[in-house]
Amino acid sequence: MRCRFNPIPDTRYPIPDTMLYYISRAIFTIIMKVLLRVRIYGTDNLPEPPFIITSNHASLMDPPLVGLACSSYRVDFMAKQELFDVPVIGAWTRNVGCIPLRRGKNSIKGIKEALRRLRNGYVVGVFPEGTRSVDGNLQEAKVGTGFLVMKARVPVVPVYVYGSAEAFPKGKGIKLGTRVGAVIGDPVSPEEYSPLAGKEGKGYEAVSNLIMDRIFRLKEKYESEYRQ
Repeated sequence: MRCRFNPIPDTRYPIPDTMLYYISRAIFTIIMKVLLRVRIYGTDNLPEPPFIITSNHASLMDPPLVGLACSSYRVDFMAKQELFDVPVIGAWTRNVGCIPLRRGKNSIKGIKEALRRLRNGYVVGVFPEGTRSVDGNLQEAKVGTGFLVMKARVPVVPVYVYGSAEAFPKGKGIKLGTRVGAVIGDPVSPEEYSPLAGKEGKGYEAVSNLIMDRIFRLKEKYESEYRQ
């Protein structure tokens, strides 16, 4: 198993517990494989770190599925600040390497931390839609994703997570035996998205849209090639 870990000398963010991350992922993986029908496609498309891995978001099950898809590395997910304020869950979220992100204009601290981790050779996980989809359909990407990508200048790996909305819908329990998993696409290189840089806002929006378009194409690929 490949794992890249470099200490982060910043007391504002505790050094992630790599062992806790892998133990947690193993537990989630066992639970999902026992209760659901899990399959991952396209693992050969994962590059060497650092890179940003992006996915659609429809369920609380999505982070474990993306983590399973990226099984060779630890993924430091960007997560909403509210999770870090919940007792026990907040401590676990910090220690497995998640990055707190405040919604709106106050998100810059989280983005700076994500950039710093990428510079140290990490993998950062982002959900471009910003929040879970109510009906499971893909939503528009937030401009902040494009901003992070343009500042990071690292490969971006698109992932389409399927079945999570049906398996673990918002406010309900797990539906046993549901087919779930992820389709990993070809990385989007800095050479490919850099030409989209124009005026600040428009360039970031274009990059965000490019990433969501790649995720949408993976959805089509799943429906035409993998779903039975």
